[in-house]
Amino acid sequence: MKNILLIAANSDIAKSLADILSDDNTCGGFNIFASFRKNLPEKKDGFTPFILDLCDEKSFADISLPEGIKFDAVVNFAGVAITSPVEKIDSKELKFQFDVSAIGLARLLKFIRPFLNSNSKVINISSMAAFGIFPFLSPYCAAKAAADILLNAFELETGIRCISIKPGVVKTKFWEYCIDLNENNFKNFDGEYEKIGRFLLQNAKNNAHKGVSPHDVAKVVFKAIKAKNPRHSYLVGLDSYCASVSRFIPKCILNKIIRWTLNRRVRKISNEK
Repeated sequence: MKNILLIAANSDIAKSLADILSDDNTCGGFNIFASFRKNLPEKKDGFTPFILDLCDEKSFADISLPEGIKFDAVVNFAGVAITSPVEKIDSKELKFQFDVSAIGLARLLKFIRPFLNSNSKVINISSMAAFGIFPFLSPYCAAKAAADILLNAFELETGIRCISIKPGVVKTKFWEYCIDLNENNFKNFDGEYEKIGRFLLQNAKNNAHKGVSPHDVAKVVFKAIKAKNPRHSYLVGLDSYCASVSRFIPKCILNKIIRWTLNRRVRKISNEK
């Protein structure tokens, strides 16, 4: 059986992947180890849950894994999305974003290194935000881009294949969680940013019900796990493919397109109200 480690396994995508892994026997089955920050589920055959908080370095010391175990794949689902105009970003909020998405990933890579071999794969659930084209979500974009850089450097330094999964909008409870998380940050959208703030809040609510399904993303992750020579990056969803095109557009033109599109969408929501 192959050993798979799922980090932040309470996410909707992680749950879908766990279901796929449990149902697949083409590789002799999968033995799943899964981390949770809280609300630990029951242990069962082929599924071993444990507590881990990527933002708490001390929590890594409390993890007890079978002696000599090697993971065929490690998949990190941890993520948050902080929103704010750049000029009003609270430094603590920015640090929290990087602690979850980038520094937490670095802590994880340090911890799992002894449990990997030359054929192991490290998979990080990134986002189309890593292309850095979403204003007012700069903390999220910057942290996802930083995570991709750390991940690629880890592969260069160790030779272990690292994979970034970049979904577009996914229909999950992530958006509802982020709305609650950003309750204080939405106060930054006053004055000239008021209409933008209302748009972002409404857009986040809409995102919970549109886009690709968690199962669609999980299938791509499973494909990467089983692939003999997986790609370094996978895009999931039409919006993610569209975002990837931004890499080839001159910044002066790209910024005009983004500002025009954003203003158009804000006006549309304002008119609907």
